[in-house]
This record gives sequence, structure tokens and C-alpha cells, in this order.
Amino acid sequence: MTMPMTGSGKPRLAGRPRVVERDEALQRAKDLFWSLGYQRASLPELERATGLQRGSLYALFSDKRELFLEALDLYGREGLATMDATMPAGARRADILAWIRVHAARAHGPAGVRGCFLVETTVEMGPHDPVIAERAAAIFAAMLKRLERALAGAGDAQVPDPEAAARTLLAGLEGLRVFGKAGQSEDEVARAVGVLAATLVPPKPAS
Repeated sequence: MTMPMTGSGKPRLAGRPRVVERDEALQRAKDLFWSLGYQRASLPELERATGLQRGSLYALFSDKRELFLEALDLYGREGLATMDATMPAGARRADILAWIRVHAARAHGPAGVRGCFLVETTVEMGPHDPVIAERAAAIFAAMLKRLERALAGAGDAQVPDPEAAARTLLAGLEGLRVFGKAGQSEDEVARAVGVLAATLVPPKPAS
């Protein structure tokens, strides 16, 4: 009996759902695009990363650009899911600070050098590709909406202008991700985050 093969020539388990193969390929492509960017991630690189040959990739995704767009959307969904889990409805100041720490933990060390896929994409492709720029802007907008809602609803925080505070806080955190590309210590990140939190998410004074 001949086993079905993947595009890489490796045996595929019988009955393996096609959607699982697609999801795995998308995750691996996302990691490659995140590491190399759109331009440097060649089709041979994508074939090696996903374990699928070009024909199989095109059968699952129409072309490299569509694969990239789906990878960016996936990255956005994962980030928003983290926000939703960390700052659920009725979030308090401690929940907001917890999300800030989660985000800031990626601004130093190996994760810091890797950077933020959303920021990298915006810088690389945003000025030249309106569709990608629109997708990136939509993810940023969804992040801002969640952060603003949490800031406005945290009864134990004193935030007079949640919209402006959300925008400033996100800009500061993403800026730290950029600094992380050049290398910065965990202590430097912690000190900067402390200032952001104290300035933008101060506790409400005891009455």
C-alpha cells in the first residue's frame, strides 16, 4: 500500500485533515516572514519552512502575497487573543499592568532582537502596499480599541483620557520593541515600563 505524500516527499498520515496541514503551514510561514520579512522570504525558503513544495503551497494559498496576508492576520489574531485573555471584560488596573508586562517581555533578549512582526511589516511594506498597510492599521486599531476599553473600565485606575492614554501606551510599548532590535537589557525595559504605567495607568487615589 502506498502512503499519501506531502509536498516535501514525506509520508502523510492517512486521513490527515487538510485544514490541519494548512494551519501548520500558515504557522510556519508566519514564523519565516516574521524572521526574514516579505522580500527576503523566498519561495524556496517557504518550501523548506513549511515542508511543502510550491504546487502544494499554491493549492493551499493562491500565492506568496496571499500567504503573507494570512500570516499577518494570524499574528494579529494571536495578539488580540492575548489581550482578551489578559484584560477580559471588567478588567482592573492589575490586569492592564499584566498585559503591559507580557508585551514588554518581548522587548529584550532573543525575542527583542526578533522584534514585532506587525511593526516590521508596517515599516517594510506599509509605504508601498496599500492593502498590507490597511491590514496592519486594522490590527493596530483593534489593539487600541481593546486597550482603551480596559483603561476606561478599570475603576481602580485614574485615566482621564483613555483614548489618548491607549495610543500613547501602545506607541511606547511598540517603541520598546524597536529598541529591542538593537539590544537592551531587561532592567532598561522594566524601568521604561514603570514610567509608562505610572504616568498613563496611575492608581486612583484612595478616597
